[in-house]
Amino acid sequence: MRTPVQIGIVLFDHMDILDFAGPFEIFSLSVFAPQDVPRLLMKDLPLHEKPFQVTTISNTLDAITAHNGLTILPHLKLEDDHPLFDLIIIPGGPLKAIRQARKNRELLQWIANHAAAGRKIASVCTGALILAEAGILSGRKATTNVFALNHLEERYPDVEVIHNVRFVDEGNIITSAGVSAGIDMSLYLVSQWLGFDGAQRTADTIEYPHWNITTASSRPT
Repeated sequence: MRTPVQIGIVLFDHMDILDFAGPFEIFSLSVFAPQDVPRLLMKDLPLHEKPFQVTTISNTLDAITAHNGLTILPHLKLEDDHPLFDLIIIPGGPLKAIRQARKNRELLQWIANHAAAGRKIASVCTGALILAEAGILSGRKATTNVFALNHLEERYPDVEVIHNVRFVDEGNIITSAGVSAGIDMSLYLVSQWLGFDGAQRTADTIEYPHWNITTASSRPT
C-alpha cells in the first residue's frame, strides 16, 4: 500500500482564492494511472490509492474570509499535533493580507520549522513575501506576482528576484508568479513525484491545455 504524499496548504484572511484552490485541485485530481481517472471522478478512489493527501491549515479552525468574500473552513490548526508535511504551500493575496501574515509569528515559525527539516515549501503569488519574512529565501532566487517584484527586491535585498518566469525551482523551495502561475507550479511539482506523464494526465483531467514540458524548464541556472 502506497502512502500518500502529505501536502499542507495554509489559509489566512484576505488570501487570493485561486492561490490556494488551484494547487488544491491539482493535487486532489492527480492519480497514479490513467484507469484511475474515471474512479476519481466518480468518487470511487480511496485515499490510500491516491498519490497526494491535501490538508488545509490555519491559526484557528474559524472560517477564513478570502479576498472577495469567500469563506473557507480549515481542516487543522497550526498548533495541532501533526507530523511535518512533505510539502507546504503558502498562498498570496493583496497587500492587506500579506501585512497581516507577516506579523503572524506562529505561521512564520511553522514555515521555518518545515524548511529546517528539509521539507518542500512552495509559494503562490505574493506568498513569496511571507517566505522571505520567514527568512527562508535569503541567498536564493525567487519570483512573485509581477506587481510585487519590485517590493520583494526592495524589502528583501538578499533575495535574487527573477522576472518573466512562471515559477522558480530552488530545490526544496519553489516560488511562483501571480495567481494562475500556482497551477503551473503545482503541475511541475506533481511531475517530480509522478513524472511528466503523471502531471500531463492531471492537466488533461482538468482540461488545462496551457501546460507542457517546456513549462517545467523554469529552474534558473
